[in-house]
Amino acid sequence: MHGVSDPRSVEFTGHGGQSIGGLFVAPPTQTRAPAVVLVHEVFGLDAHMRDVALRFAREGFAVLAPDLWSRAGERAAEPEATGEQVRAAVRALPDRRVLGDLEGALVWLEKRAEVDGSKLAAVGFCMGANHAFQLGCASRRVRAVVDFYGRLVYAELDAAKPIQPLELVFNLSVPVLCLFGERDASIPREHVERLRELLTQGAKHFEIVTYPSAGHGFFNDARPNFVESAARDAWQRTLAFLRETLEVEKSE
Repeated sequence: MHGVSDPRSVEFTGHGGQSIGGLFVAPPTQTRAPAVVLVHEVFGLDAHMRDVALRFAREGFAVLAPDLWSRAGERAAEPEATGEQVRAAVRALPDRRVLGDLEGALVWLEKRAEVDGSKLAAVGFCMGANHAFQLGCASRRVRAVVDFYGRLVYAELDAAKPIQPLELVFNLSVPVLCLFGERDASIPREHVERLRELLTQGAKHFEIVTYPSAGHGFFNDARPNFVESAARDAWQRTLAFLRETLEVEKSE
């Protein structure tokens, strides 16, 4: 699909009635499009996330990418942040608040004339994948979730992170596609296998794909961990999964 405009800045109502910023882009079509809430990494709405939004739009999906750090005084991690700085930024973001913001994004999309409000999905990366997965366990508006290497077990629980993501599995009410790198030190293989066991026990609709040559962040072509073969395969699987679960045809 050609002729997609650049994402434009929008605002919607998030957790606690607060105004949240974000980016929105829709395919140039006369029909109501399926839509994706795109949940960013710890680095926020950077050039990579904008590119991913455009890629989805070219495939026929409307996209709303919320800026989870759009509240006054909050900032995404810098590209050159250390590992500890990245972890501190993630720990400071309350899960409950993020879920409220993402639910607000779904509500906003439902009201758009160019969006088919019955065909909404969430796709997240890294930190955002964790939240996309939790959204699939909490929301009744989202119909599918794609999780790119979202952490499954927190190092510790606190007020911002009160529940382990794995403990929410039985609440999952939508199909989920999970994509992991086998060289990802932050998501050990035993965590992935435990996720598989729980999803199977709960009779959930799921697919888990692991890439032997990939580590964490393998999809981000602006970062050193990018693995082209894994990223290409993961992208095609994501599109096929969303088209199947949202019941949409491939755009020409």
